[in-house]
Amino acid sequence: MIVLANATEISVASLFAAGIIPGLLIGAVIMLINHYFAVKYDFERSDEKFSVRRAGRELYRSSFALLIPVVLVGSVMGGVASVVEAGAITAVVALFTGVFVYRTIKWKDCAGAFRRAFRNSAMVFIIIAASGPFSWLLTSLGAIGDLENWLMSLADSPLLFILAIMLFIFLLGMVMDSAVNIIVVGPVLVNVMAQAGFPEVQAAVVVIVGFLIGSVTPPVGVAYFTSATIAQVRLEKVAVALVPYLAGLFLLLFFILVIPELTMFLPGIMS
Repeated sequence: MIVLANATEISVASLFAAGIIPGLLIGAVIMLINHYFAVKYDFERSDEKFSVRRAGRELYRSSFALLIPVVLVGSVMGGVASVVEAGAITAVVALFTGVFVYRTIKWKDCAGAFRRAFRNSAMVFIIIAASGPFSWLLTSLGAIGDLENWLMSLADSPLLFILAIMLFIFLLGMVMDSAVNIIVVGPVLVNVMAQAGFPEVQAAVVVIVGFLIGSVTPPVGVAYFTSATIAQVRLEKVAVALVPYLAGLFLLLFFILVIPELTMFLPGIMS
Protein backbone atom coordinates (compact mmCIF):
# COMPACT_ATOMS: atom_id res chain seq x y z
CA MET A 1 0.00 0.00 0.00
CA ILE A 2 2.73 2.44 0.99
CA VAL A 3 4.77 1.80 -2.16
CA LEU A 4 1.75 2.23 -4.44
CA ALA A 5 0.60 5.30 -2.50
CA ASN A 6 3.99 6.94 -3.02
CA ALA A 7 4.06 6.02 -6.71
CA THR A 8 0.58 7.43 -7.36
CA GLU A 9 0.73 10.32 -4.83
CA ILE A 10 -2.34 9.01 -3.00
CA SER A 11 -2.72 9.69 0.71
CA VAL A 12 -1.46 6.71 2.71
CA ALA A 13 -4.03 7.42 5.43
CA SER A 14 -6.88 7.38 2.89
CA LEU A 15 -5.58 4.15 1.40
CA PHE A 16 -5.35 2.54 4.85
CA ALA A 17 -8.92 3.60 5.61
CA ALA A 18 -10.17 2.36 2.23
CA GLY A 19 -8.66 -1.06 2.83
CA ILE A 20 -10.38 -1.75 6.16
CA ILE A 21 -13.79 -2.85 4.85
CA PRO A 22 -12.37 -4.93 1.95
CA GLY A 23 -9.97 -6.55 4.42
CA LEU A 24 -12.81 -7.53 6.72
CA LEU A 25 -14.80 -8.86 3.77
CA ILE A 26 -11.83 -10.93 2.58
CA GLY A 27 -11.58 -12.49 6.02
CA ALA A 28 -15.33 -13.18 6.03
CA VAL A 29 -15.21 -14.85 2.60
CA ILE A 30 -12.33 -17.11 3.61
CA MET A 31 -14.05 -18.04 6.89
CA LEU A 32 -17.28 -18.92 5.09
CA ILE A 33 -15.45 -21.17 2.64
CA ASN A 34 -13.52 -22.77 5.52
CA HIS A 35 -16.78 -23.37 7.40
CA TYR A 36 -18.32 -25.01 4.33
CA PHE A 37 -15.43 -27.45 3.95
CA ALA A 38 -15.24 -28.07 7.71
CA VAL A 39 -18.90 -29.16 7.72
CA LYS A 40 -18.64 -31.07 4.45
CA TYR A 41 -15.60 -33.13 5.46
CA ASP A 42 -16.38 -33.22 9.18
CA PHE A 43 -13.12 -31.67 10.34
CA GLU A 44 -12.05 -32.14 13.93
CA ARG A 45 -13.70 -29.68 16.29
CA SER A 46 -12.88 -28.36 19.72
CA ASP A 47 -14.36 -30.28 22.63
CA GLU A 48 -15.36 -26.99 24.25
CA LYS A 49 -18.60 -25.54 22.87
CA PHE A 50 -18.81 -21.98 21.66
CA SER A 51 -19.95 -19.40 24.18
CA VAL A 52 -19.89 -15.63 24.37
CA ARG A 53 -17.90 -15.83 27.62
CA ARG A 54 -15.24 -18.00 25.97
CA ALA A 55 -15.08 -15.68 22.95
CA GLY A 56 -14.69 -12.68 25.27
CA ARG A 57 -11.94 -14.44 27.21
CA GLU A 58 -10.01 -15.27 24.06
CA LEU A 59 -10.52 -11.73 22.76
CA TYR A 60 -9.07 -10.37 25.99
CA ARG A 61 -6.08 -12.70 25.78
CA SER A 62 -5.36 -11.59 22.20
CA SER A 63 -6.06 -7.90 22.82
CA PHE A 64 -2.39 -6.90 22.86
CA ALA A 65 -1.73 -8.70 19.57
CA LEU A 66 -4.80 -7.06 18.01
CA LEU A 67 -3.47 -3.72 19.21
CA ILE A 68 -0.51 -3.92 16.80
CA PRO A 69 -2.41 -3.18 13.52
CA VAL A 70 -4.51 -0.61 15.37
CA VAL A 71 -1.33 1.25 16.34
CA LEU A 72 -0.02 1.13 12.77
CA VAL A 73 -3.20 2.24 11.01
CA GLY A 74 -4.41 4.56 13.77
CA SER A 75 -1.15 6.50 14.05
CA VAL A 76 -1.08 7.17 10.30
CA MET A 77 -4.80 7.91 9.90
CA GLY A 78 -4.82 10.11 12.99
CA GLY A 79 -1.86 12.14 11.80
CA VAL A 80 0.11 11.24 14.92
CA ALA A 81 3.08 9.84 12.99
CA SER A 82 4.41 9.54 9.48
CA VAL A 83 4.48 6.20 7.70
CA VAL A 84 8.12 5.55 8.67
CA GLU A 85 7.54 6.60 12.27
CA ALA A 86 4.39 4.45 12.47
CA GLY A 87 6.36 1.44 11.25
CA ALA A 88 9.00 1.99 13.93
CA ILE A 89 6.39 2.45 16.66
CA THR A 90 4.56 -0.69 15.55
CA ALA A 91 7.80 -2.70 15.58
CA VAL A 92 8.49 -1.57 19.16
CA VAL A 93 4.93 -2.44 20.25
CA ALA A 94 5.20 -5.87 18.59
CA LEU A 95 8.55 -6.54 20.28
CA PHE A 96 7.18 -5.46 23.67
CA THR A 97 4.10 -7.67 23.20
CA GLY A 98 6.10 -10.75 22.24
CA VAL A 99 8.79 -10.38 24.90
CA PHE A 100 6.95 -9.03 27.94
CA VAL A 101 3.22 -9.75 27.46
CA TYR A 102 3.01 -13.19 25.85
CA ARG A 103 6.65 -14.11 26.52
CA THR A 104 6.81 -16.15 23.32
CA ILE A 105 9.92 -14.31 22.09
CA LYS A 106 13.25 -14.66 23.85
CA TRP A 107 15.98 -12.05 23.56
CA LYS A 108 18.22 -14.65 21.91
CA ASP A 109 15.61 -15.03 19.13
CA CYS A 110 15.68 -11.33 18.30
CA ALA A 111 18.97 -11.53 16.38
CA GLY A 112 17.48 -14.01 13.92
CA ALA A 113 14.32 -11.92 13.59
CA PHE A 114 16.38 -8.81 12.85
CA ARG A 115 18.38 -10.67 10.20
CA ARG A 116 15.17 -11.86 8.50
CA ALA A 117 13.74 -8.34 8.63
CA PHE A 118 16.89 -6.90 7.04
CA ARG A 119 16.87 -9.61 4.36
CA ASN A 120 13.19 -9.09 3.51
CA SER A 121 13.61 -5.30 3.43
CA ALA A 122 16.61 -5.67 1.13
CA MET A 123 14.56 -7.85 -1.22
CA VAL A 124 11.87 -5.16 -1.45
CA PHE A 125 14.43 -2.42 -2.09
CA ILE A 126 16.07 -4.49 -4.83
CA ILE A 127 12.66 -4.94 -6.50
CA ILE A 128 11.99 -1.20 -6.22
CA ALA A 129 15.42 -0.39 -7.66
CA ALA A 130 14.94 -2.80 -10.57
CA SER A 131 11.42 -1.56 -11.28
CA GLY A 132 12.72 1.79 -12.54
CA PRO A 133 14.73 0.45 -15.50
CA PHE A 134 12.06 -2.17 -16.20
CA SER A 135 9.33 0.49 -16.33
CA TRP A 136 11.54 2.62 -18.60
CA LEU A 137 12.05 -0.38 -20.90
CA LEU A 138 8.30 -1.10 -21.09
CA THR A 139 7.60 2.57 -21.82
CA SER A 140 10.31 2.71 -24.50
CA LEU A 141 8.90 -0.38 -26.18
CA GLY A 142 5.43 1.16 -26.12
CA ALA A 143 3.97 -1.64 -23.98
CA ILE A 144 2.64 0.74 -21.32
CA GLY A 145 1.01 2.98 -23.93
CA ASP A 146 -0.53 0.01 -25.74
CA LEU A 147 -1.92 -1.32 -22.45
CA GLU A 148 -3.47 2.04 -21.57
CA ASN A 149 -4.96 2.45 -25.07
CA TRP A 150 -6.42 -1.07 -25.03
CA LEU A 151 -8.04 -0.65 -21.62
CA MET A 152 -9.36 2.83 -22.42
CA SER A 153 -10.92 1.50 -25.62
CA LEU A 154 -13.16 -0.63 -23.38
CA ALA A 155 -14.13 2.20 -21.03
CA ASP A 156 -17.38 2.92 -22.92
CA SER A 157 -18.71 -0.39 -21.60
CA PRO A 158 -18.26 -0.37 -17.78
CA LEU A 159 -18.90 -4.10 -17.36
CA LEU A 160 -16.46 -5.02 -20.14
CA PHE A 161 -13.87 -2.62 -18.71
CA ILE A 162 -14.19 -4.15 -15.21
CA LEU A 163 -13.91 -7.70 -16.56
CA ALA A 164 -10.86 -6.72 -18.64
CA ILE A 165 -9.15 -5.17 -15.60
CA MET A 166 -9.85 -8.27 -13.50
CA LEU A 167 -8.70 -10.65 -16.25
CA PHE A 168 -5.48 -8.68 -16.74
CA ILE A 169 -4.75 -8.66 -12.99
CA PHE A 170 -5.49 -12.39 -12.78
CA LEU A 171 -3.24 -13.33 -15.72
CA LEU A 172 -0.40 -11.08 -14.61
CA GLY A 173 -0.66 -12.39 -11.05
CA MET A 174 -0.20 -15.93 -12.36
CA VAL A 175 3.20 -15.23 -13.92
CA MET A 176 4.73 -12.35 -11.89
CA ASP A 177 5.27 -11.68 -8.19
CA SER A 178 2.72 -9.41 -6.53
CA ALA A 179 5.37 -6.91 -5.33
CA VAL A 180 6.70 -6.49 -8.88
CA ASN A 181 3.19 -6.12 -10.29
CA ILE A 182 2.21 -3.46 -7.74
CA ILE A 183 5.39 -1.45 -8.32
CA VAL A 184 5.62 -1.70 -12.11
CA VAL A 185 2.05 -2.09 -13.37
CA GLY A 186 0.07 -0.76 -10.39
CA PRO A 187 0.45 2.98 -11.15
CA VAL A 188 -0.55 2.39 -14.79
CA LEU A 189 -3.75 0.56 -13.82
CA VAL A 190 -4.64 3.20 -11.21
CA ASN A 191 -4.19 5.93 -13.82
CA VAL A 192 -6.31 4.10 -16.41
CA MET A 193 -9.10 3.41 -13.91
CA ALA A 194 -9.05 7.04 -12.78
CA GLN A 195 -9.45 8.14 -16.41
CA ALA A 196 -12.38 5.72 -16.71
CA GLY A 197 -14.14 7.45 -13.81
CA PHE A 198 -13.14 5.38 -10.78
CA PRO A 199 -11.84 7.19 -7.66
CA GLU A 200 -8.07 6.84 -7.38
CA VAL A 201 -8.29 5.41 -3.86
CA GLN A 202 -10.76 2.72 -4.97
CA ALA A 203 -8.58 1.90 -7.99
CA ALA A 204 -5.50 1.54 -5.77
CA VAL A 205 -7.30 -0.83 -3.39
CA VAL A 206 -8.50 -2.95 -6.32
CA VAL A 207 -4.98 -3.18 -7.72
CA ILE A 208 -3.49 -4.13 -4.34
CA VAL A 209 -6.16 -6.73 -3.52
CA GLY A 210 -6.03 -8.19 -7.03
CA PHE A 211 -2.28 -8.62 -7.14
CA LEU A 212 -2.15 -9.97 -3.59
CA ILE A 213 -4.65 -12.63 -4.66
CA GLY A 214 -2.08 -13.38 -7.35
CA SER A 215 0.42 -14.28 -4.61
CA VAL A 216 -1.58 -17.50 -4.02
CA THR A 217 -2.30 -18.17 -7.70
CA PRO A 218 -0.30 -20.91 -9.43
CA PRO A 219 2.19 -21.21 -11.00
CA VAL A 220 4.28 -18.34 -9.56
CA GLY A 221 2.39 -17.47 -6.36
CA VAL A 222 4.87 -17.12 -3.49
CA ALA A 223 2.26 -17.86 -0.82
CA TYR A 224 1.11 -20.86 -2.91
CA PHE A 225 4.55 -22.49 -2.76
CA THR A 226 5.11 -21.48 0.87
CA SER A 227 1.82 -22.95 2.12
CA ALA A 228 2.35 -26.18 0.19
CA THR A 229 5.85 -26.51 1.69
CA ILE A 230 4.64 -25.86 5.23
CA ALA A 231 1.75 -28.31 4.90
CA GLN A 232 3.97 -30.83 3.07
CA VAL A 233 1.31 -31.34 0.41
CA ARG A 234 1.87 -31.75 -3.32
CA LEU A 235 1.45 -28.57 -5.37
CA GLU A 236 -1.23 -30.12 -7.60
CA LYS A 237 -3.48 -30.86 -4.60
CA VAL A 238 -3.02 -27.35 -3.22
CA ALA A 239 -3.86 -25.87 -6.63
CA VAL A 240 -7.13 -27.81 -6.79
CA ALA A 241 -8.03 -26.83 -3.22
CA LEU A 242 -7.38 -23.16 -4.05
CA VAL A 243 -10.06 -22.99 -6.77
CA PRO A 244 -13.09 -22.16 -4.53
CA TYR A 245 -11.03 -19.62 -2.57
CA LEU A 246 -9.84 -17.88 -5.73
CA ALA A 247 -13.39 -17.86 -7.10
CA GLY A 248 -14.72 -16.30 -3.90
CA LEU A 249 -11.94 -13.70 -3.71
CA PHE A 250 -12.27 -12.63 -7.35
CA LEU A 251 -16.05 -12.39 -6.92
CA LEU A 252 -15.41 -10.10 -3.95
CA LEU A 253 -12.94 -8.10 -6.06
CA PHE A 254 -15.72 -7.61 -8.62
CA PHE A 255 -18.02 -6.19 -5.94
CA ILE A 256 -15.22 -3.90 -4.69
CA LEU A 257 -15.02 -2.55 -8.23
CA VAL A 258 -18.75 -2.04 -8.78
CA ILE A 259 -19.63 -0.78 -5.28
CA PRO A 260 -17.47 2.28 -4.53
CA GLU A 261 -18.89 2.61 -1.01
CA LEU A 262 -16.95 -0.48 0.08
CA THR A 263 -13.71 1.48 -0.31
CA MET A 264 -14.77 5.14 -0.20
CA PHE A 265 -17.04 5.13 2.87
CA LEU A 266 -14.34 5.37 5.55
CA PRO A 267 -12.08 7.80 3.63
CA GLY A 268 -15.17 9.98 3.12
CA ILE A 269 -15.77 10.05 6.88
CA MET A 270 -12.12 10.95 7.45
CA SER A 271 -12.23 13.86 5.05
